[in-house]
Formats: sequence, C-alpha cells, structure tokens
Amino acid sequence: MADFATNPTTTITYNDTVYAAIIADVVLDALMAAVVTPMLLDHYDLSGKPSKAVDIPKADKFTAAAVAEGVEVANTALTTAKVTLTASEVAIMATITDVLEVSDIPVAHGARLRQLGRAMADKLDIDVTALAAGFSQTVGATGVDLSIANILSAIFTLEGGNAPKPYVGVLHPVQVADLRTALAGQSVAVFPGNGIQSGTNELGPASNPGYFGSWFGVDFYFSTNVATANAGADRAGMAFSKNYALGLVEKWSAKIVPMYWPPIRGWVLVASAMYGVGEVEDLAGVKLVTDA
Repeated sequence: MADFATNPTTTITYNDTVYAAIIADVVLDALMAAVVTPMLLDHYDLSGKPSKAVDIPKADKFTAAAVAEGVEVANTALTTAKVTLTASEVAIMATITDVLEVSDIPVAHGARLRQLGRAMADKLDIDVTALAAGFSQTVGATGVDLSIANILSAIFTLEGGNAPKPYVGVLHPVQVADLRTALAGQSVAVFPGNGIQSGTNELGPASNPGYFGSWFGVDFYFSTNVATANAGADRAGMAFSKNYALGLVEKWSAKIVPMYWPPIRGWVLVASAMYGVGEVEDLAGVKLVTDA
C-alpha cells in the first residue's frame, strides 16, 4: 500500500504559488476617543479677518439701590472686562513614497487621509477637555466615585451662579461607569415626570458615539480625552453653559494640503489648523473631579 503521508506537497513546499495573506479591501481605523467638545463651545470665526485673536467684552455686574423722594440719583460709571482668545497653528505631516503610492491597496489612500484628519480632530478635543482644570468651582472628591449627588450639586452650583442654560457635561468613561452603577441601584423612576427609568437614559442619536444621555435636563457626553487630575488619581470632567462658558476661535479649520517633492520621489501630506480655545466665563462652569 502506498504511503500517501510521506513527502506531501504543502503550502510550505509550494510556497511560491501562495500569497502570505489576502489583504482585506478595507483599512480599519485606529481606536480613538469620540470628538464631542467643539460643538459645545461658543465659536468665533476669524477667517479673512486681519487678526489672529478675538476680544470678547464682558459687562460688569451692578446693583440698583433705593433712593429717597426728591434726592438726585448718584451717577454710576459702567465698566466692562474682556477675555482674549488667540489662535495658533496645530499640524501633523506624513510623507508617502511613490513606491508605496503605486504598490499598496487603493483603500489605503483614503485611510491615510483619515489618519491625519482624525489626529487633528483628536488634538482639538484634547485641548478643550483640558480647560476643565481652569474652572475655579469644583464638585466631587479625590478618590471617590462620581455619584448622582455630584451631578445634582454641579447643576445647583451653575444655577446658583446664574449661569445661563442649557447646561452640558463632558465625562470620562470611568465617570460614566460610576454614574451607571449609581443609577442601577435606583428602585424608582429617575425622572417620574417623563417616565425615564434607570438604564434607559442613553437615548441620543446613534450617529454620535460620544453621547451618554440627558440627565436632569443636562446632555452628557463622554470621551477618553478627559484629563487626569491629582497626579493621575482622578479624572476631571466638567459641566458648563453650552456656547457660553468656553470659546473656540478659528483662523482656519483642519485641512490637508498635498505637495509633491521630487528629491524623495514622494508626496508630502500636511494637515493643519489654526485655532485657540479658552475659558470665557469661569462661573458658568464646574469641574467634576472624581476617582479615576
């Protein structure tokens, strides 16, 4: 009987006829944080303007007083303050050789552009979430999980300071997880008036992966870009007046410009933006510092 198992022809012995791997006709994007913050800021467009900064005037607060009949009212000199937001450049560059350009799969071309574009968007989100550290008002405690009471305290702090509504919040996923755990322990409707029960709050549009839900009239978003606090022991989320507490000034939004460079036989891709972010009204925001 023949020994069919001896010296078989396999993908190893006949390896020159077999691809090492078939490349899927898709390039999976890198896992990155959902960019949620730019749409929550007051936006100032400086494109075409002869400046790279914007001054935002702020009226000072005054109080009227009672006066006696027939007594002349004393004159009050009204004053203002201002906040200045200055745009600066942010960029990332990649060089693509001719050999790669004509050798890789077609979908890789678009993937490279997405990589650069997402890097720019992520940088803006990081810059905005870092502004939480600047708020002088703080809710929460180091090493302690975020609670429903913290959310209510943040809302009360904003309302007590006459911060204009609507309010929005940006949390780290660990803070969202804390809030989910706290809500899971609720035995009654969180909002009896509209019937929303614990566990059914995440009703935001599916197209926005960073949306967590609306709680007590506040839309909350989450992002892994939320910065740490207290030497990494905590995360510093925030709640603030939408389109009021924080500002974004743009000279130009993110763009990608290609340039061919013959000495290296390749394309240079430069993604850039010119913007600035900053705090406009301190008392219209609250820092949420809780355990990381």
